[in-house]
Amino acid sequence: MREPVRTAFRRLTGPGSALREILHVLALWIKGRIVVWLSVTAFYLAGFAIARTPLWPLLAVLCGLVEAIPYFGAIGGLFLVLVFSVLGGSGATPVVLAALGVWVFVQVLENFVIGPRVLGRKLGLNPWLVLLGGIAGALIAGPIGILVATPLMAAAAVIWRRTRREHSGRR
Repeated sequence: MREPVRTAFRRLTGPGSALREILHVLALWIKGRIVVWLSVTAFYLAGFAIARTPLWPLLAVLCGLVEAIPYFGAIGGLFLVLVFSVLGGSGATPVVLAALGVWVFVQVLENFVIGPRVLGRKLGLNPWLVLLGGIAGALIAGPIGILVATPLMAAAAVIWRRTRREHSGRR
């Protein structure tokens, strides 16, 4: 009785196991999020500098730091942009609009271009699948669904590829 349990446990956790492959994919997801985060910070730096937003280096770095929280950091970034542009720019409309324009541009770039491409490439998923998976996750489970959609799809892709490999080897 003990031997089948040991064999099953080794197959589950041993070298080349599904669990190890899934953990590897999740590590790639974290690395991909870091690349997205650093890219977004660079775009904030350039955009706020061009828009001449008050205290732009500090604002860009702070917006980049809150962007480290996937999806929810955008709200914190919007708050920071509004505070910095209204208080630092004496509430001048052109300053506020320019800062908001940079924020909107970077958000669109991150959510529709950078995020899906970087995460899709790192995880072996189609960028459209990453984008649509995030939307489906939001519809199914709200904010938590958005957060876990891509890692779950990557884990499902690992299981799918392993199953296909096993079944093609049996024929």
